[in-house]
Amino acid sequence: MVDHEVGVPHCGPTSFRWSQRCRDGAVVVSLAGELDLAAVELEPLLLRLAESGPTATIVLDMSELEFIDAYGVGVIVGAWRAAKARGRVLRVDGLNGLPARVFRLVRLEPMLLGGAAATLKGNADDQ
Repeated sequence: MVDHEVGVPHCGPTSFRWSQRCRDGAVVVSLAGELDLAAVELEPLLLRLAESGPTATIVLDMSELEFIDAYGVGVIVGAWRAAKARGRVLRVDGLNGLPARVFRLVRLEPMLLGGAAATLKGNADDQ
């Protein structure tokens, strides 16, 4: 398993971490912490996987992601588009909390969750 720390350390656990592994015929990229501009190395990784990765399915495990901003959303959408253009699949699993709310607000659930939008976990007041 590859594990990377990116970004400038802050007073709390605000850095971005990711790891990559193969599971059940898919490449699983686990994201943790805060996905923002400090996580610039994620974009080329996801594009490489989407364009010519070892499997046709990429799963972004976001169960430990605490924050995502417009940059992070753009990286994921760009990788999803690149994968789709090559007949590959990029999907998101484990979306909850604030990232789930962001995905709802920008209406990405149907595109990236494969129809599993009902499994989003967030606060009741996020609706």
